[in-house]
Amino acid sequence: MQILITGATSFIGIYLIKELLLKYDCQILAVVRKNSKKIGLLHENNRIKILELNMNEYSNVSQILKGKDIDCLIHLAWNGTRGNERDDQKLQEENYEYSMILVKEILKLNCKKIVSAGSQAEYGIYNKIVSEEDKCIPVIWYGKEKLKFYENVYEICKINNVSFKEPRFFSLYGVGDNPETMIISILKKMLRDEDCDLTEGIQMWDFLYITDAVKGICKLIFTECKDGIYNFGSGDIRILKKFIMEMKEISKSNSKLNFGVIPYLKTGMVTIQPNIYKLKKETGWYPKIIFKNGIRDIILNMGKGKNEKN
Repeated sequence: MQILITGATSFIGIYLIKELLLKYDCQILAVVRKNSKKIGLLHENNRIKILELNMNEYSNVSQILKGKDIDCLIHLAWNGTRGNERDDQKLQEENYEYSMILVKEILKLNCKKIVSAGSQAEYGIYNKIVSEEDKCIPVIWYGKEKLKFYENVYEICKINNVSFKEPRFFSLYGVGDNPETMIISILKKMLRDEDCDLTEGIQMWDFLYITDAVKGICKLIFTECKDGIYNFGSGDIRILKKFIMEMKEISKSNSKLNFGVIPYLKTGMVTIQPNIYKLKKETGWYPKIIFKNGIRDIILNMGKGKNEKN
């Protein structure tokens, strides 16, 4: 199978490529941004070819790959996925436009399967367990444009007899994650015994370890299953405060946890409560890494000695 992956050096991309090379018979065309500082994360392998291409150059894809069929597109690239850029209308609209161009280009290469990374932001604010049938009412531009992309590509793929699946991620974590994420940033403070300023921590949350996530993506690629949305989570839904307290216990930290110091966003308190029944039922996937073991792996990778692995 010939697979083209955008966002190949992203957190998900690196782990996904490793999983694909380890367990599946495929050739990978890894699309990375020009002058990417993370290109070294893609280890040399005769089954990987690297294509340096910015998102605003996606209109050249079919010409660059002329005469080459692509069996599957895995679209992970998307700018402005963190911080204030998530609600930057212009940036998010550009993401949508470039991504639509990519889909149209890839269909010229006889692609028959598309998997595109979705986000819980497409649902909007829900204070309950969310299933794929729930109505999407996104409140930020990141969620709005992701949802628009999903809906339009779904229709295009249906017309062209192309399989389209969206793994809708809620909250992933793991070794190598962005240092600005909640888990990584707090763990660093805990390992230095620094005070941690936090929200009240009363929102419900679910964390899925990255290796479990990429195994789920592979199931969507290689298993005969329905098209559409698939929620990705661990099924371990708890009050966020309990996860944070468990992190403190595992790291053996003396940090003071200042719950309630940081206010919730004006858009409301976000909860992460995915119903993952569909993914398990359709593909046979299930998560294997429990939260405490995921945290232990991250701490080990940080090179600290405050953890204990059973």
